Amino acid sequence: MILSTMNHTEGVPMDDYLKLANVISRFGDAVEALLTHAFRYPFAAVSDARLDCDADGEHRVTRSTQPLTNLAADQLRATVLQGDFHHGIAAGLSAPKVFFAPYPVTRTCVITAAKAWFIVSGATREERLQRYLNEELAGLYDAPLNRADEETNGHIDARTDDLVEIGTSAGLRLGRRRRPRPHDAPYLVGADQADEDQPAAETSIVRQLFAASGLSEHEARMPYKLLSAAAHGRLHYAGVRESIPTGRHVNGVPTILMHSSPRTSAKVTALAAIATRTHLRALARYVNAPETAVQDRLGEPLVEWCAMGGVPLPV
Repeated sequence: MILSTMNHTEGVPMDDYLKLANVISRFGDAVEALLTHAFRYPFAAVSDARLDCDADGEHRVTRSTQPLTNLAADQLRATVLQGDFHHGIAAGLSAPKVFFAPYPVTRTCVITAAKAWFIVSGATREERLQRYLNEELAGLYDAPLNRADEETNGHIDARTDDLVEIGTSAGLRLGRRRRPRPHDAPYLVGADQADEDQPAAETSIVRQLFAASGLSEHEARMPYKLLSAAAHGRLHYAGVRESIPTGRHVNGVPTILMHSSPRTSAKVTALAAIATRTHLRALARYVNAPETAVQDRLGEPLVEWCAMGGVPLPV
């Protein structure tokens, strides 16, 4: 059987994809609107965000003079990125011959939301700072840098010392892996943790995010698996690759067309919307903005998005 991709105009009407793309674009617009309204002055009101920023002086080191302000500002940057990703998903769905490209973008959006949510959901300033510093260390050591270059290694070492010193000023200490490997990222642990207690893995963070979104323990494990399978080319196993017989034959072999239906597209990409809403609710609490503002902005397009995919709307 010969497989070929199909143009929307060949056999699958484009109308439903355009409707879905419109809903997702409206959701992206709503995310951006929160930045210019509810989150316009995020550090003006008395809030955990404001108190964190005011505590910068307790953790000022050689290179980083505003670690907690950077932590708070990164929450807004993560929100900007999510708006970009939502518009990217919409653009893909509205383009001819594009069915599967939105899924890797969905995965990136979910992970961006999850990591930001995980940091801002720390119960204390020390916990938020620990999560932030460990993410910074992981990002530094996972970056595509030339480790054969002496200057690059000097930069990595200096930045590492800086981040560790910030952690030390907050009562954290360097952890120690049982089986360390070259170029493993250092990590920080708290006073009540063992040296071997490594930071939460990406899979765990995404699972926790969806559990906080209202999914059951079993359901919360599924989004990361689904999106990773779709992003890594395992479209059939992810259940997002659908086929339509063409009725034509080539040398006696029937041909089919591959696509992902509008309903499947909505079902999978709605995970990005759910993740973003959960992060922005946590961000609203952090900056002492009304959570109702998040619901008012995101509610209508989110309901439509989930309905198009047959996805139960989490509370």
